[in-house]
Amino acid sequence: MQPRPPRIFVANDLLTGRVSLHGYPLRYIYLTPSFSSVWRKGSAGYRFGTGNNGPADELLSAVELLESQGWEVVTIDIQGHVACLRRIAPR
Repeated sequence: MQPRPPRIFVANDLLTGRVSLHGYPLRYIYLTPSFSSVWRKGSAGYRFGTGNNGPADELLSAVELLESQGWEVVTIDIQGHVACLRRIAPR
């Protein structure tokens, strides 16, 4: 039996093409912004290190990319740190 694939993916990996979910065998995934978009050296805790909308912009950009590939949003947390998506079932 092969190990199950991961369910948590980093938004920037999808946006840059390092990860592709074409052929991904499971229906539900979590998507998070990259660590570098929420952390700025010398700061304590989460910060918008990539501009005014850093993590949320990165996360939503990846969500929009996945929506064009047959995925839909189930929920996004209020702080923009995680989105849950599901692949739309074929009809």
